[in-house]
Amino acid sequence: MGHPSGDGLATRPGAPAIKTEPRTYRQRMYAALARTGLLVPKEAWRAALSRVWSFSSHKQAPPPMEQAPDRVVYGFSQPLLGLRLLLKDPELLHEALVPAAWLGAFCAVVAAFAHEGPGFWGWVKSFYKTFAVLAPVPSIIFAKHYARLAALVRWRLGFGACGPREYPLAVSLKRAIQQLIVVANGVIPFAIVGLFFSKLIILAWGVHWVVVDAFDDARVLLPGETIRSAEATDRQAPPPWYVRWFLRAGDRLPVIGGPLRAFARLCDRLSMPWRGEIALMESNPLVALGFALSTATLLAIPGLNLLFRPTILVASSHLLGHLESAESSPHSQLPAAPLRPQLPA
Repeated sequence: MGHPSGDGLATRPGAPAIKTEPRTYRQRMYAALARTGLLVPKEAWRAALSRVWSFSSHKQAPPPMEQAPDRVVYGFSQPLLGLRLLLKDPELLHEALVPAAWLGAFCAVVAAFAHEGPGFWGWVKSFYKTFAVLAPVPSIIFAKHYARLAALVRWRLGFGACGPREYPLAVSLKRAIQQLIVVANGVIPFAIVGLFFSKLIILAWGVHWVVVDAFDDARVLLPGETIRSAEATDRQAPPPWYVRWFLRAGDRLPVIGGPLRAFARLCDRLSMPWRGEIALMESNPLVALGFALSTATLLAIPGLNLLFRPTILVASSHLLGHLESAESSPHSQLPAAPLRPQLPA
């Protein structure tokens, strides 16, 4: 019996004998998804989902990296834990509701003078419309209050001594405008297309920035840190994933490559205040995915609007306390303080 023909076996000089990379886009996407550890048997997902109550009932560190379903469920459970911690602690609940109460009172006054319709339901419609328009305002006006609340939550949870990252009102307003520009840059192209998948991308992009904003609110100053040193550390983080995407596309596209790279540099400058938060999400993608899914669910539940921001702040404070400790920070493993500090009036 002769040898098989060499036509099908011959390879180009210097080419690998065996192809190790998938040949189609679908195969590459499947391989990338498989590397995340999410493609596990249903039993593993059932076991992970059965731990929702445990993850949302008390303080605990994230599961190990190799337990992908558990990390997703852990992230999903954090807002539930935040809501439970708020409702269990009257002082935290009181401090959390101060910005929402002022906003609600203002919206109630506006609704009383608006003419959205006759009767009580007209007032309700006007109230929620005003509330939706002014929802970002407390994060600017009450930025210092939220910063002190984040430090208080960290202390109460036993992560050790820390201080609030307090910014002047002008800086908070500048950061809000920067974030608005970055979010709009990502939304406008898909809004123009108007397809169904574009709406999903816009929703995912918006939830992504809600999570980034929650992580930003939960940042604190560790012992020995100042605002300037903390920001310098955050700037050392790599550029955000969308900046790297634009840079990569700019390097490969000959005609529009230059404008894409310029656009990427602009987005990078605007995103500089949140480099640290986005890098933390990228280094813990499964936990961030679960956190984002739970956040989107809470946003869709009527009646939780007033408690949404403080709930997410408490949840992200707990989550960041563990994630930052796992990064071998020189300030990790600080002893828990025995006292219950009060927020300054």
